[in-house]
Amino acid sequence: MKSFFYPRLAFTNLKKNAKLYFPYLLTSSFTVMMFYLINYLSSHDGIDQMSTGSRTMQVILNLGKIVIIIFSVIFLFYMNSFLMKRRKKEIALYNILGLEKKHIMIMMFYETFFTTFVSLLVGFLFGIIFSQLVSLLLIRLMGITTLLTFHISWSSLLITVIIFLPIYFMTYLIHVIQIQLANPIELLRGSQSGEKEPKTKWLMTLVGILSLGIGYYIAVTIDDPLTAVYLFFIAVILVIIGTYCLFTAGSITILKFLKKNKHFYYQTKHFTSVSQLIYRMKQNAVGLASICILCTCILVMLSSTVSLYFGIEDTISSYQQDSYQLKVYGYEDGTLPTEKQFQTFYADIQDQLKRNGIGIDSFIHLQRYSVSVRFKDNQHIMMDRESGNFTVGYLIGVTEDEYNRAYHQDVHLQDDEVLVTSNFFEFGKTFDIDNTKYQIKDVIHQPYLLPNENSTAEKNIIVIMKDEAAIQKMMSSFFGDEIQPTENLSIKYSNQSQEKEAEDILERCLEKFTISANASGQEHGEISFYYSSQYTVRLMLMELYGSLFFLGIFLGILFLMATILIMYYKQLSEGYEDQKRFEIMQKVGMSTKEVKQTIRSQVLIFFFLPLIVSVIHMAFAFNMITMMFSFLVTSGIQIFVICTVISVVTVAIIYAIVYAITSRTYYRIVKY
Repeated sequence: MKSFFYPRLAFTNLKKNAKLYFPYLLTSSFTVMMFYLINYLSSHDGIDQMSTGSRTMQVILNLGKIVIIIFSVIFLFYMNSFLMKRRKKEIALYNILGLEKKHIMIMMFYETFFTTFVSLLVGFLFGIIFSQLVSLLLIRLMGITTLLTFHISWSSLLITVIIFLPIYFMTYLIHVIQIQLANPIELLRGSQSGEKEPKTKWLMTLVGILSLGIGYYIAVTIDDPLTAVYLFFIAVILVIIGTYCLFTAGSITILKFLKKNKHFYYQTKHFTSVSQLIYRMKQNAVGLASICILCTCILVMLSSTVSLYFGIEDTISSYQQDSYQLKVYGYEDGTLPTEKQFQTFYADIQDQLKRNGIGIDSFIHLQRYSVSVRFKDNQHIMMDRESGNFTVGYLIGVTEDEYNRAYHQDVHLQDDEVLVTSNFFEFGKTFDIDNTKYQIKDVIHQPYLLPNENSTAEKNIIVIMKDEAAIQKMMSSFFGDEIQPTENLSIKYSNQSQEKEAEDILERCLEKFTISANASGQEHGEISFYYSSQYTVRLMLMELYGSLFFLGIFLGILFLMATILIMYYKQLSEGYEDQKRFEIMQKVGMSTKEVKQTIRSQVLIFFFLPLIVSVIHMAFAFNMITMMFSFLVTSGIQIFVICTVISVVTVAIIYAIVYAITSRTYYRIVKY
């Protein structure tokens, strides 16, 4: 044969099948671009130089790379099966007209080479163009400042080639195996496969109902956040199995049930639609189920990551009430610095903040005695060191004098009287602490008295007692040794925008204090302390939730492109296969209007059934997802409801636009 015969033939085939290959090349290039971009970001030198966030970002981006690789393998193999099915008749004709199988394989090798080359070239080109824009988006979402200079990442290009070349080569091998195993007659009839009316599969339908029912039951009945995390993936797998089983077998069972209903079936608008749906459901069921699962993934990712990101401020204020919190545990022997040292330290802080124009709403410091205990779920018997139901938390004691000084009160307690407060416990008039009864004089609420007021955070009960001796007596039943106090400082700034400046000042003051305390207390050992602030918590959450939000948008767009392409190919293949059927319908007496109604009803069912089912999945998963995120987003379910509704509406609008575009292609093919 003449030189370049096979490349020219392959190029001609791709050109003639542009309707099939153009969307495939577009989405394949998009997948390559997305992988290059996420690899580009994860390996950027600027990320390693970040003062904060680099580790969090890299972990999340590496997770995204794994998801894209898995997705690319499944998606490209799935799309190639569509392409091969449409071209079986064409390949069979080549074989009948004299081309041997080895010649056809050579031709298909060049076709694979061209599609791979174009996908990589276009993917790299747009990946390089959009790399800086995506970098700026990620940095913006994370709320950090860093310099990410524009450059072409040759290592990312190489890794992308190494990942995608084997995927494209494996798709070619599958085509070769199919051609080798089939004879020309089978290939000629290959596009007609699946034409037999499917049988009712009761067992698969039952499996689908049970899987979906159990998955829904788990999601709806979960009432504990930790249990929700453990059972989430089990519920997801059950719902996926149930979805595929019910789309594959359950839909046919329902349609055949409708067919047996004579009053429903023997109507013009129902007769044709039900018959066609039964006839076509077998080969469409997997595609419809895939679209449903992809839509559900998009909804879950978008609603979850958007909720996390836009709930950051509520989460911060719930977990960290004060702007700055310091706990000084003392020296290695358990003793604290002197009262004079603390007073000098506090005066230094207030003086430095005032000099720099940073206002303070509150400045509270007091000593606490704390022990880790197990609270029984009973308002009269609080502690239980034996087996049984209990809640792990902290019992915190504060002396009457410390409370009066810190909060400018004038409380006087008897030996058996206490003031109490808690972020989870409901008090009666009295309660027992290890068989010792105390009278509750009052349940109080003071700012920053509790380490945290959020009921989903660490469990705390604070008891204000007459003096240190009373606290030691109460806590000695749990620990025989004397309990040492910790010094606690809480500061609330007037202006949140000054947090960064205040953080720097407090860091210098704390460094000066620790040097002074260690110098004067060397015989006691090094001083131990812990501090946190809304500023550092905000940075941490912006890094984590911003990266997750970026990944949610990133993968959401990728899955949406896959959904669109699956729908397009489904419409295309259905159009070609239904073309002759609708011609026959008109020949046997159906009017053009009736044919249009039949087509429209089928297209609407095939298109919007996956979206409807995905919304149902989301509705049942709502309780489990909100339960899982109760630790991460403390603003309640309101923000998640809003984000979910917006996500559903957005996806539905895009879905409707895709329907309007792809249905035109279908209608042009069937030419009713």
